[in-house]
Amino acid sequence: MDLRLSVPLLAVILLARCESRETPGNATTIVPSVIKADNVTSGPESICAVCSCTDSYVDCSNRSLETHFEKEQWSNVTAKVISFEHNCLVHVTPFPRIAVGKLILRKNRIVKIDYRAFKELVNLTELDLSHNQLTSEQLQPHVFEGRFSPEAYEPLTLKILDLSGNVLHWLHQSIFEHLADLKVLKLAENPFGVFDYRTSIAISSVSYLEELDISYCQLRELPSVQFHNAKNLKKLNLTGNKLTVPPRALEEAKTLEYLSLDGNSIRTINLANAFPKLPKLKELSMREMPNLTEIGFGGLSALTSLESLQLQNCKKLQRIDEYAMASKTAEGTIWPPLKKLNVASNALRYLPMLLIGRWDKLDELRLTNNQWSCDCRNQYLIGNVLPEYGEALMGEETEKLNCSAPPEHEGKKLTSLADRHLRCLDLWNARPERDAAILVGVLIGLLVAIPIGMAFFVFWRRGFFFCGSQGPATFSRAFYKRASNDDDI
Repeated sequence: MDLRLSVPLLAVILLARCESRETPGNATTIVPSVIKADNVTSGPESICAVCSCTDSYVDCSNRSLETHFEKEQWSNVTAKVISFEHNCLVHVTPFPRIAVGKLILRKNRIVKIDYRAFKELVNLTELDLSHNQLTSEQLQPHVFEGRFSPEAYEPLTLKILDLSGNVLHWLHQSIFEHLADLKVLKLAENPFGVFDYRTSIAISSVSYLEELDISYCQLRELPSVQFHNAKNLKKLNLTGNKLTVPPRALEEAKTLEYLSLDGNSIRTINLANAFPKLPKLKELSMREMPNLTEIGFGGLSALTSLESLQLQNCKKLQRIDEYAMASKTAEGTIWPPLKKLNVASNALRYLPMLLIGRWDKLDELRLTNNQWSCDCRNQYLIGNVLPEYGEALMGEETEKLNCSAPPEHEGKKLTSLADRHLRCLDLWNARPERDAAILVGVLIGLLVAIPIGMAFFVFWRRGFFFCGSQGPATFSRAFYKRASNDDDI
């Protein structure tokens, strides 16, 4: 056969053998390469190819992201909530035009936010930037700028801003100038230490602010004019600071309805350092205050609308004065319309009868884990309040109230003594049950000692304790002194 004809024939035979050896599995391995090529040519993946998307929620949390995607990847995205929580974002660049109600950027490593980064976000009402690494120098007013046009200025529609857990020592005085509708501001867990004039002006400039959280900010006091513009402030959280007295600055917050002072270092609250007049305050929380020992006379009397008082877990709180909440008016003594009283887990021994004007108006009462003394000073609590209102106000907790004193009742349930007439303890803390035994012992000792002493005297007179007789003559000679021979007669 001609060599020129044999070479092409051999090539055809080999090619046929290769095709016959291919399997269906091997044939499909070509498809991914085709798909990959299509992806490359079609541009970057949509955000929903990386994140979890529903009609109202785009969840990009915990995906180790270092960017919040390119403009093209956000096309046709509309959501009520978009979350980038717990990623690796460091630099926030301007977002494209998106309709979103809440944007969550918490728990990243953000140190920088570009100017006007959020201006294209439509209907944004809540922005969470908490637990990042934002500093006072980097957080500038232009970050929150809205849209500008020749006809009008459209500020951000933000109503809730959370800047908690960053590294803010102060705030630019104009930081909130573009947030005209801001109602809730959270600055908790920032190392302010003190509010300087810039910070004070920044917070005061938020005209419609209703809720302010400045807990755990290492504050020892507040500027006296901090709330002079707080015409709408209803809720204030001062938990975990270093306040030693109720802040006088509160007297400007006339609309305040809720106040938390949990975990502060206040020792006593009385007329000398009482709460200022807060006519609309309904809820006061003073839990876990390590140094609080007493709520004295008139300490809470200016809180005329108080409905809920939380005084729980203050381990040194031993006394609440009978007139701590009462205030005197021209019509007489009045009490606030209290509905909830929580004094559990303190060191209280007594609950005064007149602490609350009307016990029947209470909805909730908590008294457990205190050192209740079952004596006449608690007769009203044990004999009236618990039998009549205990089950309705405390439920099963009523059976957990035990006596710590006096000794004859120690460990007994307060409810078991409801029909007993409780004795009064001695003014000087004397203990009759112990003193009676001592008195009986002394009396017995005297009854035994007097006859014994008389017997000793009789025996002595009769000479039982000396040599010879000790009659009257001997007794008289004991005082006789013989004259000297040299004396003149």
